[in-house]
Amino acid sequence: MNLRDELALAVAVVGTMVGAGFASGQELVRFFVTLGPPAPAAVVLMAMLLTLATAQVRRLALKWHTNSYGDFLVVLLGKWVKPADLATGTFLFGGLAIMLAGSGALVKEHFGLAPVIGVLACGLLAFLASLGKGRGLLLVNALLVPFMIIIITAAALAAVFSRPEPFYNLSPPPPVGLISNNWIINACLYVTYNMVGITVLLTSLPSSCKGVLGAGTGGLFLGILAYLLVNALGRLSPAGLQSEIPLLYLVAGLQPGLMHAYILALWLALVTTAASNLYGLATRLGQMPFLTTWQAALAILVLAFPLAGWGFINLISWIYPFFGYLGLFLLLLAVTCRF
Repeated sequence: MNLRDELALAVAVVGTMVGAGFASGQELVRFFVTLGPPAPAAVVLMAMLLTLATAQVRRLALKWHTNSYGDFLVVLLGKWVKPADLATGTFLFGGLAIMLAGSGALVKEHFGLAPVIGVLACGLLAFLASLGKGRGLLLVNALLVPFMIIIITAAALAAVFSRPEPFYNLSPPPPVGLISNNWIINACLYVTYNMVGITVLLTSLPSSCKGVLGAGTGGLFLGILAYLLVNALGRLSPAGLQSEIPLLYLVAGLQPGLMHAYILALWLALVTTAASNLYGLATRLGQMPFLTTWQAALAILVLAFPLAGWGFINLISWIYPFFGYLGLFLLLLAVTCRF
């Protein structure tokens, strides 16, 4: 076992999942804080499922010698592969739009600039990171994810130690869109929609990287970080929970000195996830004879820009849970698969 490869894969898993929705706190507010007192139990269940699912998907990818998520779906689903392939591509596209929208919300809320500036900046960096047959993507994750995680963790710890009791025990905000008010369903949905992007990563890496332990470690770390962040967000006022970037609201109110560092960490988070989604989708479409990977990436970005204008909260509240319901079946198959 090569510990360096395992660690690299764990970092890549974290970089793929910690996008604008996670690092802004918006996903965690919608799926967990809205539950009220059951929120901690839901996060613990989510962490266990995520750890199991990431390790199992990587194990199957190595066993089946996959080179892409398309290869993985062929073995897993057989005749159902085409609709699953379409659903996966649609999710990656929707996730890319959410990252772009998050960048627009960030520059608007913090800098007072037009959201389109943030959308274009994120799109450009995601495009550059998606080039080079994945080398740019791995480089971006290796350089940016450790710094990003340190800043986000510091912000959450500052919030937890600043206020002893969470506010979600009093009056949590109601669920929005397709998100339920059941803690078990929300935990499962959170895992299944996040596993789409992670599966694209885990099934595309060469078998020489191994990574079953690394994949599981990345999933476990994400679960622990989510637990910490949910406890921090539970200390926000109702006004803070309704903001587009709840963690930024939290940091600005409790630890202003961390605010600029957190803004940078958040932007890095959405860029790394946007790049992962764009790379996965462009690689899949780039297999067509009339498209190269960079042409596919450019076309995808042009189509994603209008969707990003729908709004950060709206996209998270509808797109993620919708694909979470679709992904429940795939997660069950992957976790229980023995062949």
